[in-house]
Amino acid sequence: MGKISSRMVFEIVTIVGILAFAIISLTPSTAKRQSLQLDHGRMSYSGEVLKHKFDGQGTLKIQKQGRYVGNFANGRFEGPGEFIAPNGWRLQGDFSKGALNGVVKLRVGNKTYAQKIMEDGKLENAD
Repeated sequence: MGKISSRMVFEIVTIVGILAFAIISLTPSTAKRQSLQLDHGRMSYSGEVLKHKFDGQGTLKIQKQGRYVGNFANGRFEGPGEFIAPNGWRLQGDFSKGALNGVVKLRVGNKTYAQKIMEDGKLENAD
């Protein structure tokens, strides 16, 4: 009983290795802040990236089209966000799986227009 066999040492090392890899694989990933150039420089993104997808707060700029500032989840617009066009108009809304929903506000100059997007995609005047 005083002697430890090489087989027992091997089994202990194997179990410790399996536990270590299990802990590493189950540790949640965290988003990292990155700046990326996309589509040969016509688009740029600055914000949080998780598993090679936009995830968290970020800014997506599209050359000559404007920029979106807001939240992303799994590579899609998600939560509150705003699109700002180069000529100054702004569109604010809440996104779910990349699509606008709820009350959407369009600001052109000093005027603001609001519409509610229904579940079926139809518009309704917002109060």
